[in-house]
Amino acid sequence: MRIGRRLAWGSLGAGALYWLARYLRPKHSALVLQEKVVLITGASSGIGRSLAYSFARRGARVILVARRADRLEAVRREIEPYTSDVLVIPADLTDDEQLQAVVRQAVDTFGRIDVLVNDAGMSQAGPLQDLDPQRIERLLRLNLWTVIRLTQLVLPIMLQQSSGYIMNIGSGGGRIAVPLFAPYVATKYGVSGFTDALRREIAGTGIHLTLVLPGFTNTDMLNPEMLTLLERYGYRVEHPDAVAERAIVGLIRGENEVVLGGVQARLGVFAERHAPLLLRLYWRLFLTPEWRAGLEKLIRS
Repeated sequence: MRIGRRLAWGSLGAGALYWLARYLRPKHSALVLQEKVVLITGASSGIGRSLAYSFARRGARVILVARRADRLEAVRREIEPYTSDVLVIPADLTDDEQLQAVVRQAVDTFGRIDVLVNDAGMSQAGPLQDLDPQRIERLLRLNLWTVIRLTQLVLPIMLQQSSGYIMNIGSGGGRIAVPLFAPYVATKYGVSGFTDALRREIAGTGIHLTLVLPGFTNTDMLNPEMLTLLERYGYRVEHPDAVAERAIVGLIRGENEVVLGGVQARLGVFAERHAPLLLRLYWRLFLTPEWRAGLEKLIRS
């Protein structure tokens, strides 16, 4: 019995020391964004647009990438007063040749890429059997393949520089298995795992990865009915400007992971890791007819 108790106390002590060491571990030196070259995908709206503004306000040189040239130009006009250089590159990020062209144009213009922000993405919700398979395929390609492929293209540039920062905008759904969002969750779990694995792979190279996990955010993906429903169910809906600002602070501080969405989101991530049965029970209670009806409106919008 005494040996068992000693082992138990020893395990608890080792665990406490581990978490204390993680909490107190030194961060890498703070990133100064002045004149840094930042490439942002999905920069025409939502969190990407807010990130472009936040980076520009800190004096970074910003490369805006998305499909719609008119929206990118509007963002360029917004941020030009804050930065010395803005480059707009309209591109379909699901096309490999266009991805390669984006990286070439960025390097030809600025000679380097200091920060890569993988933000472009789309959402899809509903019972799996009802979803459009072609939309699922595009979702997988944009949300996950694009992140992996663009990082693969930019990584040699950063390795040659012996420095670089990669910010992957995932989702709370990248740590919490949210029902009725199965394909979307699959892509965001993929982004989380990709970020964690690559961080270990390139440790010691001078390149740092930050994974950002937003909760529900007031972007074009949510219609007014869904916003009202989320607030009634107690979910925190954040403004994209707040998400962008917290994400950049996390990048500057050298944080590996930034969880947004308030206490409820952080508890959800903790429960998924350590007490998944609680979340299983939660979702059984949560998937009410009202929630499903609200989700159907979101799908049709």
